[in-house]
Amino acid sequence: MAFNLDDYEPVAVRHSRWLEQHPNGRTITHMVSQPGADICVIRAELWLEDVCIATGYAEEVRGAGNVNRTSHVENCETSAVGRALANAGMAGTDVNKRPSREEMMKVQNTAPKMRITQASSAMATANGIRVRGTQWGDLPEWLLIAAVEAGVSEVYDNRDQVAGTKRPWFKATTGGKDAKAFWPPKGTPDPVIATSEDDYGDDGLEEPF
Repeated sequence: MAFNLDDYEPVAVRHSRWLEQHPNGRTITHMVSQPGADICVIRAELWLEDVCIATGYAEEVRGAGNVNRTSHVENCETSAVGRALANAGMAGTDVNKRPSREEMMKVQNTAPKMRITQASSAMATANGIRVRGTQWGDLPEWLLIAAVEAGVSEVYDNRDQVAGTKRPWFKATTGGKDAKAFWPPKGTPDPVIATSEDDYGDDGLEEPF
């Protein structure tokens, strides 16, 4: 998708125009997601007197892009305000330029990031990461990358036992009590696993917590 970022307004410009047109207007934001979560969701509201005239939602993921490495909450709030302003008719006269510049920057950065992600996953798979015993679904990309970086090629899959606990989702099969453990990124919800009456593992070996 080819486009020119200069054709899109920054949120700050839209917000300034809104305040000029509505000196008594108020912009209020609410964090919908849990504070500290890696995925941030924010709702923005535009108020005139006691009437909410427009809302906007945005979602940002910690670490997804340069800005989100340090400021994914702030970036999310800006995006939500931009959505609310667009919904209030502050996007200008060109209906094709309704998104803010910040939103289009996110679109611009998505394709390169996807290529990097796929390359990293392929690299990890090529290094032969495997599970001893029962595997509870597809292996997440964060595990594959972390295992390659740690030089681990075989793990136990503990996802059937970790809900509501502080146990690692995966653990290397070598190293005994000091075996390398792998936890998911902060904010990742507990895995949902289909129940099974089978013993853990197909070789009779229990995972060494």
